[in-house]
Amino acid sequence: MSESNVKVAIIGGGVGGMSCAVYAKRANADVTIFEQYVMGGLTATIDWIENYPSYSKIEGWQLAENMFNHVESLGVEIKYEQVVSVTKQEDDTFVITTDHGAYTYNSVVVATGTKHNKLGIEDNYVGRGVSYCATCDGSFYRGQAVAVVGNTAIAVKEALYLDGVVGKVYVVNPTDSFTADDALVARLQNSANVEILYNKTISALSGEDKLHELTLVDNVTHQKSQLAVEALFVAVGSKPATDFLSTTGVVTSNGFLVTDDTMMTSVQGMFAVGDVSNGKLKQIVTACADGAKAGNFAVAYCKALQHKQSKAATKPAPKTKAKTKK
Repeated sequence: MSESNVKVAIIGGGVGGMSCAVYAKRANADVTIFEQYVMGGLTATIDWIENYPSYSKIEGWQLAENMFNHVESLGVEIKYEQVVSVTKQEDDTFVITTDHGAYTYNSVVVATGTKHNKLGIEDNYVGRGVSYCATCDGSFYRGQAVAVVGNTAIAVKEALYLDGVVGKVYVVNPTDSFTADDALVARLQNSANVEILYNKTISALSGEDKLHELTLVDNVTHQKSQLAVEALFVAVGSKPATDFLSTTGVVTSNGFLVTDDTMMTSVQGMFAVGDVSNGKLKQIVTACADGAKAGNFAVAYCKALQHKQSKAATKPAPKTKAKTKK
């Protein structure tokens, strides 16, 4: 492996992956992004973004496209293929197997993010009233009524955030309790701006151009009711997209990849950025910061390994003493 041929693979074309590509490419690496669907990831599906530095307000698809244009201008190779496995070889290289073939790289960065658990009825309203991120989209509904569905700590935190932003928050809880910390639940229950609807399931969404109403079913009486809202924040959990790493032995925490401060995982040469890692804040700007670190340190890792292997190859064989006849 020569210094001019450091090969870094990035699995996932979201903002974290693209940020990583920029830094790795500028460090003189040969960079390839593997993306199963379209570049931009979840960012491209966000209606408006108001918390990314340098843009007071920008549509998600536009920010994603700006990043994509930057990556493309640097000559980063993009393969629209699904990665099915990653295997580390004895020579410290990685073999990435996709639905199209197999490729070898010196370092791998996992930027596959998470997959939101869905209700199964909201696809037609995603970006038109349905969101999976209160901090991303809550400010668009100032003074309006919104709903949060879920009974976990994430749902409670989403509702508490919205409590200080919107006009009214309905929490649709499919059970009779929350699985969140008691202190968090108490804050939610004591808010005059929040109404908790226990034992309710959302059976339908309605609205012509965007979401305007939810159909609720009482899980005890089975009676239906209508709830007028301008937005629904789905907080029924998510899971990191890491199934393809099952054979690597990488260390996880609740399914998320554990990294050090260079974004390297427990597998030497494998890094992780953005929502798939165990970082506590899941935002566009933090994913980009993760990517910047991983891109820089992945190339540094490759060069250090190259130097080590080069020294080992040129090290003279140990001298042996000639045998003497007695």
